[in-house]
Amino acid sequence: MSENNPYLEIDQKIVGDVYTTSEIMDNLTILCDEFGSRFGGTVGERQAAKFIKTQLESYGLSNVHLEPIPYEGWRRGEASFEIISPIQKTIPCITLPLSPPADLTATLVDLDEGKPEDFDKRADEIAGKIVLTTSEVNPGDSKRWVHRKEKYGRSILAGASGFIFVNHYPGYGPATGGIGNECAGHIPAISVAYEDGRFLQRLRKKHGSVTVRIRSIDQIESMTSWN
Repeated sequence: MSENNPYLEIDQKIVGDVYTTSEIMDNLTILCDEFGSRFGGTVGERQAAKFIKTQLESYGLSNVHLEPIPYEGWRRGEASFEIISPIQKTIPCITLPLSPPADLTATLVDLDEGKPEDFDKRADEIAGKIVLTTSEVNPGDSKRWVHRKEKYGRSILAGASGFIFVNHYPGYGPATGGIGNECAGHIPAISVAYEDGRFLQRLRKKHGSVTVRIRSIDQIESMTSWN
């Protein structure tokens, strides 16, 4: 293979532009400041796609066009998480993307960091309950990455009725991330902050049983995204 680069001059100009112009950051700033989160299927995403198309055309590219992509999308609605027993307390939460709408009351089972083997060992204890587990990706002595979706899936297989995902980083609030692919998840899933997760663990350790209620009005419907 020849070591000569026939496009060296062009490559040098591109690299030079990257380091000497603010255009890239200017575009990113507009995308973030003007169009918000640009979540799939939203007005902000559509506006961002049109902006990128206009920019590419201004750079001299030809045949620039938008391609609609129909898909089953998800919209986050209001959600609430209440401790029913042994005390009454409302805890801030968010639903995880593709969580189905829910009105669920059940007791908690604490899987802590969510080691894969614990879901099998404690299946009888999990059945019918709401699993509480953290976002730690290397639980216990695990020698591999354990993703949120795996913990969610193992909860379902063990018969859980709900899933609570606790951010393992203090001070950052609830963590987010999808729990499905092309359709609604099988059980409702929410996330709470590290501090609230620790409170729930202490409450369960002190009283032995904690009953909670999860309510949400998320929507799953046909949407359009864009290439």
